[in-house]
Amino acid sequence: MNFITKMFLLLVVLASVAPAQIDLLEIGSFGTIASFSELADERTWSSVDCNGAQVFEIIADPDDAANMVGSFKSTACTDEGFTLEQTFVPFDFSLHNFMSLDVYAPAANRKIVFKIFNSANPDQAKMVEVMTEIAAEWDTLNFDFSGTEAGVYDRISIHPAFGEATEGEEWIFDNIRKDRGGLITYRNDGMLVDFDTILPYTHFWDCNSGGGEYLIVDNPLKDDVNPSEKCALFYVSDCGWEGFAIAEKFEPLDFTITSEAWVKVLAPAADLQFMFKVELWENSGIMVETVVNTTVGNAWEELIFDLSGIESLKYTKIALFPDFQSASQNEDWYIDDIKLVDPYNLSVEDRDKAIKVFALSAKNYPNPYNPTTMIAYKVPLASHVKVTVFDMTGRELATLADQEHAAGEHTVQFDGANLSSGVYFYKVETSYDVVVNKMLLMQ
Repeated sequence: MNFITKMFLLLVVLASVAPAQIDLLEIGSFGTIASFSELADERTWSSVDCNGAQVFEIIADPDDAANMVGSFKSTACTDEGFTLEQTFVPFDFSLHNFMSLDVYAPAANRKIVFKIFNSANPDQAKMVEVMTEIAAEWDTLNFDFSGTEAGVYDRISIHPAFGEATEGEEWIFDNIRKDRGGLITYRNDGMLVDFDTILPYTHFWDCNSGGGEYLIVDNPLKDDVNPSEKCALFYVSDCGWEGFAIAEKFEPLDFTITSEAWVKVLAPAADLQFMFKVELWENSGIMVETVVNTTVGNAWEELIFDLSGIESLKYTKIALFPDFQSASQNEDWYIDDIKLVDPYNLSVEDRDKAIKVFALSAKNYPNPYNPTTMIAYKVPLASHVKVTVFDMTGRELATLADQEHAAGEHTVQFDGANLSSGVYFYKVETSYDVVVNKMLLMQ
């Protein structure tokens, strides 16, 4: 037997005894463990009762044929259930300490047990039970796993009507997930996400199946604006509307006091649009969008979004769109510390750290002038704009613009031929800011 033949046989033997590689599942967007439509191809279920009968199958939702759900039919056994065959990255309940599911139960006051266990040692398990509250309607049940040791449990099973012999009843299930067991409430300081200690589920999208990318990474440039350890990285492709959202439902947001949103951004360049969007969790088409421009590139800055005109106690979801409406690609955006702020209860130090990038800018040229001058102003957000000129007593002398403006640079001309030499003022007003500057007429 020659050397090559010996080596080939050795490799065959090694391959035959090597342990099989197990692909561990990760929690999906919105904390999803399993849904029976979107993730049906990636999930395998098994279920037999005490007599070996199959009691679980995936069917069309009786109320919505386009949606698939899990159907469980009880028998005379008392501990039957259904089990997800796939193994997950071991669960960590330090932040999202509930398992939740949607159920259409045949009766109220029936016990459901949610079980997590160790795939290597199924006897190492923990069970939490919840009673159904309503019958023949969809309801969400939350199973509290607070205090559960992390890194131990990686499989799940669900046991309807546990401990009861309820033969012939049908239970319908959907949207099995790991979450908070309720709505997000934000801290007293208004912090929504800091990517270090507050890290809700997020999801991202673009117009290409593999274009954009969203990750939690180390802060690439710690400084006085952002000394945090972690931040989000959003890799922009060539879409104009890609972004990411906090994939958990908030308590309805109240903008009566916390009327500004602050977001730390490390952008690839200045003068790029960044959109902050609030919307209804159930219908993203009901929303309000606020756009600001970055003022620096390759350095952290804190963008401020004016939310004072938005209806309070209505919106329950937040989405962010870096480089909004641009087809630029291969851009890295770093984002951190998303929070709601009361602008009237800030220290001078906090206010000075932030750059109010939605502020107007305006200047006139020439200045001094005789007798005409051009007033140039930049409108960062689309708005109704009014431009007026007045004297030192406050008397209005002329209205140069009073109409809707698109975002961008605009100019108007002022003619002071009928005025005497002296100092005059012009005012540029939008729905979100006011600029007043002085100009000198020399006849």
